[in-house]
Amino acid sequence: MQAQAATFSPPRRATTLAGWNDIVGDAFAGCVVDAPGGAFAGALAPCAIGRLRFVQISAQSSKVRRWLRAGPLHASGTALLHLQAAGWGINRQGGHEARIGPGYGALCDPDHPYGIDFLSPYEMFVLQIPLSACEPGFDLGAEAGRALDPKRTKLLSAFMQATWAQAELLGEDDDWQDCVSRTALQLALGAIRPASAPALASGIARAVLGHIHANLAEPALRTGAIAQALRISPRSVQSVFEHLNTTASAYILRARLRRAANRLQAEPGRASITDIALDCGFNDPAYFARCFRRVYRMAPRMYEGK
Repeated sequence: MQAQAATFSPPRRATTLAGWNDIVGDAFAGCVVDAPGGAFAGALAPCAIGRLRFVQISAQSSKVRRWLRAGPLHASGTALLHLQAAGWGINRQGGHEARIGPGYGALCDPDHPYGIDFLSPYEMFVLQIPLSACEPGFDLGAEAGRALDPKRTKLLSAFMQATWAQAELLGEDDDWQDCVSRTALQLALGAIRPASAPALASGIARAVLGHIHANLAEPALRTGAIAQALRISPRSVQSVFEHLNTTASAYILRARLRRAANRLQAEPGRASITDIALDCGFNDPAYFARCFRRVYRMAPRMYEGK
């Protein structure tokens, strides 16, 4: 398979706050920037290396708010890793607060409101992490707004800065470009892995999550049924999800909705909403539609082909 060409767009620069809002709004729908006065200094460059998508930003101190007035039209399927290269700021989302400085990072859910107060001039990378690449059990809603382990983010930050500084070399060698893309993505996935993630390395955790994803179509998929199928105690099943800061029922619901959303995107019009609901383990199509609308902010039929 031929590697996708690396693209490093020229930075878009602003000298006024209105101009900066236009630039940031194009890159991050729903974002509004506030700063004293009308003058503003900022530059933003979107980049892509294989599967890796990121934005490099440098700007003066300011406040950023996302989705103040409305939500996204459809789910992005990504997490955002805000990786500070210089300057200081505070990320807030979901009741969590992360103070970040050079080399530090925080995770954001781009489909829900969040805010960032940049307390000084800053430089940062914003990496798009496909949720499909994350480990089973990763719960973005639970992790968004939390500070990440600086031992991991500092290494990722150094790698991203070196990549940015040598960007022109990536266009000359497809194999090297692919290597850089895979390395950056793996470092990013390691950086966003919650502290509880080592529980996934256990045989019980792998068995529980594997059984769930293999049997999502079964409406009776619950703690007791999982324990009986794997010949372990219900308490052992519950412990897996306690390490993931969720419950079995919440995890199964999210997994079913994600599978339904993937089918709606990949197979628009090929199956009825009722058939998709039943295939994903929902006995009641109306309940499925309510849950889907609550998570993806639109009816299942409107989500098709997004």
